Amino acid sequence: MAVYNGETYVREQVNSILQQTYGNWNLIIQDDCSNDGTMDLLKPYAREYPERIVVKQREKNSGAAQRNFFSMLPDARNRYVMFCDHDDVWLPDKVERTLTVMREMEQRGAQRPLLAHTDLSVVDGELRPLAASMVTRQKLNPLGTFEQLLVQNAVTGCTMMVNRPLLDMVKEVPKRAIMHDWWFALIAAAFGEIGYANEPTILYRQHGGNQVGAKDASSLQYNMDRLKDQAGARKVLYDTCVQADEFLRIYRDRLDQDRLSLLSAYARLPEKGKCQRIATLCRYGLWKRGLARKLGQLIFI
Repeated sequence: MAVYNGETYVREQVNSILQQTYGNWNLIIQDDCSNDGTMDLLKPYAREYPERIVVKQREKNSGAAQRNFFSMLPDARNRYVMFCDHDDVWLPDKVERTLTVMREMEQRGAQRPLLAHTDLSVVDGELRPLAASMVTRQKLNPLGTFEQLLVQNAVTGCTMMVNRPLLDMVKEVPKRAIMHDWWFALIAAAFGEIGYANEPTILYRQHGGNQVGAKDASSLQYNMDRLKDQAGARKVLYDTCVQADEFLRIYRDRLDQDRLSLLSAYARLPEKGKCQRIATLCRYGLWKRGLARKLGQLIFI
């Protein structure tokens, strides 16, 4: 669990983990130099549950939750690792349900990099329901192909469980990766498998301070905002090309010829003319999910 200025919500989150139906877990909490009362709230948990909960504090602020998360990975030596935000609430059987999906995939090969994830229920700051399913709200394909994941992430980090072979492939998330969950998903899709439980396991709190929120992709306002901010929309698209280039650089020796061709073509997309860019999307099936998003690709590509 990466924490920063979490005094408002962190106890509710830790308590929800303590109430899990599956009991064989350890929780590592790392505070990113909060300037509120977060550490005063967390230290009693470490004293009460010393065999389960470790509370640490960085010497200086990392600057981003992603960097805080990944500086903890060397301490995560278990067979599986889950990522936890400080402001959500885990439903009681979250770990159990996610582990069930993981073990089903392991029956098809446990030495592969595997990622299991679930749906989320979107709530406001007081846990009042906003959307029963974030996957439905955002019109995502939670079992997307590698090609789909290159252009659109469908894995939410606070729901995912990764296994040791996947962790061993990620010594650190490169700077040119967009988000840590997206990077893990690409690796699992390329070299292993992604599994999904089609049910919420988290109350995903939206309170205005979230780094990444649960946007309603079907809303008129969301799509109008994208049309107004053409530079921003274009940057989002080309950031995926940069991420593809980084993936190609790091994992080139592990990729088959088809994936090498796909990644090379997509990474070079910004160098091509408009017609060539569209032709590349068509040739490799690099389309986002939903008509509005596909039209956005055609407009901003």
